[in-house]
This record gives sequence, structure tokens and C-alpha cells, in this order.
Amino acid sequence: MAVIIPAGAEIPTPAPGPRRYGVFDAVVRGPLDNRYVASGVQFYPEDCGVGVLAYDPTCAPPHAEKVFDDTGAEFIEADPYWLYASYQCGTVGTSAGDVRRRVQKRYNAGAQHAVETTMWTGAGLTGVPALTTAGAITVAPAGAGAGAAVAAAEQAFWDLHGYAGVLHVNTAAYAALAYAQMMTRAGGAGVFRTPLGTALSLGAGYGVTGPAGVAPADGFVWAFITPQTYVWSTEVRQPDPVQTLDRLANQWLALAETVYLHTWVCGDVVAVQIPVAAPAVATAPEVPA
Repeated sequence: MAVIIPAGAEIPTPAPGPRRYGVFDAVVRGPLDNRYVASGVQFYPEDCGVGVLAYDPTCAPPHAEKVFDDTGAEFIEADPYWLYASYQCGTVGTSAGDVRRRVQKRYNAGAQHAVETTMWTGAGLTGVPALTTAGAITVAPAGAGAGAAVAAAEQAFWDLHGYAGVLHVNTAAYAALAYAQMMTRAGGAGVFRTPLGTALSLGAGYGVTGPAGVAPADGFVWAFITPQTYVWSTEVRQPDPVQTLDRLANQWLALAETVYLHTWVCGDVVAVQIPVAAPAVATAPEVPA
């Protein structure tokens, strides 16, 4: 006679599927050198501005002479920050390999969300660039809809910067962007971009507030366009669970952590409100930063 076992048989955890689209897809990523973990980084923004002027070689006014621009740009500075996941459980029935794998998977699931949140607000960390404290210029579109909002932001951004940028926005706005045909993807894969080439970073971890934490109007979320954005990180580091084991309480204490550093190549940032509804029913108001 067959015996029915009341507990299910334990099997390996099924795979979670592909990582969702987000900031890791839209920005440039690279390894973070240990030297920069200790010191942070700074660089002169050589590719910023659109300071090219007309000149009349006959010396006729109003362009009778070449004017030399002596206004310098401030160095871009960014400090690193640590992100970690933890896992605690009893030692009975679990091995060091189990807890190491589980905390690694917990980290993998949440790292992108944490970077997006930190990039939006700075997470209260000193020296970490944040969209809401970047001194963004706010713009108000002339018409309703996500298309008008993105076009107005791109126009204002390209009045300041000569290269394609990155539009950072909460995923709550993606349906409106898709309805307005502001999302293109070459070959059905890779980075989503606007028709004019701005990369779309659609982040579930992004907030919806604007410059200086200003709340959006009802039915809108704030979005920011930055110059090319970089995210550097170290490898994922995991202490040996045997070394962090609480032997008195028989508890595994596992960690997985990475050091991140992000920045954009210039200080020119533009903010706009994008409607959530598709089609939109109102024009985004301008809220001074």
C-alpha cells in the first residue's frame, strides 16, 4: 500500500526569468576600481554646453570680432555608496552553500531597484548625485500628452547640451510614452529610445517627485533628462558564511554587497511632468525648481 508523505519533496528553486528593464539597460556600466572606492571621482566636463558663435570675417557688426569664452565649468564630483542584501536563518537543515546562494539571489533581485532609488533621491548619502537635487531646469509643454512633454524636455535639454541624453522616469509613465510612440527599440531588443535618440531609463525604483522633492500634479509623474549617465560597480562581495555564523544562536548571517558609483557627464539636467493616462487629458504645469 502506498504511503502519502504529508510534506512536499524539496526541489531546486526554479529560475526567476529575465531581469526587468531598467536603469541597468539604459546607462553605460563598467567596473569600479578600488582606488575610486576609497576616494570617489571628479572630472572636468569637457563635452558640455553649446558655446559656438557666428562670426563675420568682414568685421561687420553685430559679429565684428571673436569673443573668447572665459567661463569655466565646475568639476563633476561623485562619491561611491554601498548596497547590500542580508539573509538570516537557523543552521538546522541549511548549509553554508544554501545561505550563500540565497543571499546572492536576493541581492540580484533587488540591486537595480536600489540603484534607481539612490539615483533619484540620493538616499540621504553625502556626495551621491541625485536627480531631485541636481538643480534641474523645469519646462512646461505646450500641449497635452507624453509626446509633447518629452519633446519639450528634449528641446530644452538640447539648448544646453549637444549630445543624446537619458530620460529617467518611473515605470508608471511607460504606457503613456508607448501610446505617444515615444518608445522605439531597434530590432525589438536593446535600449528603448525616443524617436530622436534619447535613451529611456524606465525605473520601478525611481520616485515620482521633481526638483527639490516637489510633488507632481495629479495624474502626472516627474521625469528628468540627464547627459550620458554612467554606473560603475565592484564585483559582488560575499563574506564566507562560516566566518559570520552566530555560533551561540546557531544562526547563519549572510551578506552580499557591492560598491556603486554613478554620475552624468555634465550638470545640465531638465525636468518635466509626464502624464500617466494614455491618452492624456491635461497639459503638464510648470513647477519652478
